[in-house]
Amino acid sequence: MNMTLEDNDHSDRFFSRWRLVTGFAVMAGIAAIVIGVYVNHARQQVGADYTAMVGDVVRAQQQNNQLNQVINVFMANPASVHLPEINHFLWLAQRHLEGIQNSIGRYPLLEPHVSYLSDDFKLLESQLTELERLALQTIHDNSFLEPLQQLGMEMEVNMAWIYSELNNAVHAAAGEQYRVTQQMSRAVIPLVLFVLIMTASLFAAVINLQQQRNKMHKLMLTDELTGLKNRRYLVSIATTQLANAQRQQHPLSLMILDLDYFKHVNDTYGHPAGDEVLRLVTGCIASLCRQSDTLARIGGEEFCLLMPNTSMEEAKCVAMRIRQKVASLELDCVKDGLRITVSIGLTTTITGEQTFEQLYSLADQALYQAKETGRNRVDIVLPPVHMGGSDSSYTNNAEKPKSYFSSPSLNNVKES
Repeated sequence: MNMTLEDNDHSDRFFSRWRLVTGFAVMAGIAAIVIGVYVNHARQQVGADYTAMVGDVVRAQQQNNQLNQVINVFMANPASVHLPEINHFLWLAQRHLEGIQNSIGRYPLLEPHVSYLSDDFKLLESQLTELERLALQTIHDNSFLEPLQQLGMEMEVNMAWIYSELNNAVHAAAGEQYRVTQQMSRAVIPLVLFVLIMTASLFAAVINLQQQRNKMHKLMLTDELTGLKNRRYLVSIATTQLANAQRQQHPLSLMILDLDYFKHVNDTYGHPAGDEVLRLVTGCIASLCRQSDTLARIGGEEFCLLMPNTSMEEAKCVAMRIRQKVASLELDCVKDGLRITVSIGLTTTITGEQTFEQLYSLADQALYQAKETGRNRVDIVLPPVHMGGSDSSYTNNAEKPKSYFSSPSLNNVKES
């Protein structure tokens, strides 16, 4: 039950970090969009170059003098010979007016400052049309001279007003552009820092998530008490090692180790003492293992040792050294005078043809024999061999029974 709760806790933390990473990603995305919109808007605003606009306004302001000269010449001699001069002026005036109106639409900062001039622009357009009409009529009827002169004066006033206001508006927009530039420089830096911080936080969260995932994966494959691999990992690695053994035609040995009378230790000294015994025995066994070996805890006091590229004789020597070292292990830190022994069942496949389940069953049979014949010993059960048309398991009683409470020395092995 405790292990289930712990697994659930790790699972909750795992998914919480996923939610955290998702939240960071969403926030960073929103920040990127906001910065993108802001920069695009600021680029439109700040990117406006008012130099051309100022030039258009200055040239348009000079049209007052041109209009005055054209009107005076025509008034002195209202003949068709002067119509080209009036038409040229009208063409220039119309061109400047259209150019300025188009420019205003391209400068967002300028447009709010000149929106009130829209009626004046329309009036000037109508005045240009009316000037052309009156000039044509004056050629045939001098009575139109006075209206023509009056219209010219009104146009001069209107153009002076429009282009003076435009000049002021351009300078105001340029000043606002400077302020926007300053604001942008002050605002973009914090935004960039914010995005960098968000990105760093996201990476940190991802790294943390990966670490948690690795920890969870390790917990799934590791025995928490002893730090050894567990049954799940053992089955996985055994499948791989058996495939390698079969491919390379190398032997592979498997032993199951069970602490003798361990329940008596728990019942007499308590489970904390039993846990400490397990940790000490684990260190003792692990000290005799190679780097290529896999030592796993597969039950309460039961261990399994997988030894690739190891023959039966080599594995038997290792098993006997383990049995001897465990039996001589001092457990005074747990209880004065406390000793413990281990029974070992061993099997070996010559070429990796057996499955892990088959090898485990054979080693378990050997362990059962060791338990039944006195404990504190090593027994061997080998895979079946073809003998006279039938398959038989080969049993090798590796050691004679040893005294549980003594510290036995390694005796000569007698095979039967």
